[in-house]
Amino acid sequence: MEVSLDRQGAEHLDSFEALAVAERAVQQCWRVSPGPDFVLVLHVHDMQAYQQLAQRLFTQNANVRNVKAYFATKRAKFDPSVDLR
Repeated sequence: MEVSLDRQGAEHLDSFEALAVAERAVQQCWRVSPGPDFVLVLHVHDMQAYQQLAQRLFTQNANVRNVKAYFATKRAKFDPSVDLR
């Protein structure tokens, strides 16, 4: 999920980050640049759980300008290992 904020001050970025990392469904939270301000990796059980999370994170937060959600329909490969050679 990509999240863009209206205000970019450090206090605004820190505030959203604290809100996101406090959510159990947020497995990863990355500040990124350029593009959106944050990329979140979520795990929710169903669309109702996603809608409840979206309400808490995005609808009630007046500083969120834009959200793009991507839903996995198939995992073709998952290999989080890092070759340290």
